[in-house]
Amino acid sequence: MSHEDPVCSECGVRLENKDWVNRSKRNIKGERVVRRIEIRRCPLCKKSHRLLPNDQIPFKHYETDVIEKVVDDDYKLSEEEAEALEDGPSEATKERWRAWAAALVKNAEGALRSAAYRVLDLPDSFLGSTESLLEGIKRWRSVGWLMRTVEIAMEIGGLGLLPRSP
Repeated sequence: MSHEDPVCSECGVRLENKDWVNRSKRNIKGERVVRRIEIRRCPLCKKSHRLLPNDQIPFKHYETDVIEKVVDDDYKLSEEEAEALEDGPSEATKERWRAWAAALVKNAEGALRSAAYRVLDLPDSFLGSTESLLEGIKRWRSVGWLMRTVEIAMEIGGLGLLPRSP
């Protein structure tokens, strides 16, 4: 995720500018949009970090709203969108996204709940709730819930809590 003054997730040292790279992503109509992504490097451990825009999930090549609709089983398209999305996500991709989102919540529910309480300044009742964190975030932010969940996971420990797609 992009930050004004990012630091290395391994060392905590301020990152230095290194390079730029093009990265494409697809929208719901199947159109590819190419973005320039900044790469920064840690001067201590030499690890490179790509600074993704806030609306792009690491390791995913579709826009966040497309992935959200699939995970929510709300993947309904107009006729025009269906025609434009001939080369859209396959059923196997949709299943991987659903499994990925489920693992994201399952693997990090307690840590995410604590971070969400701290970062979002939620009421004390949220901590004691038995409701799934994902359901609480969906209710609080019906559009953009997936990106906010990823942001919370990044805040509490980086990509180690984000399950990678198989």
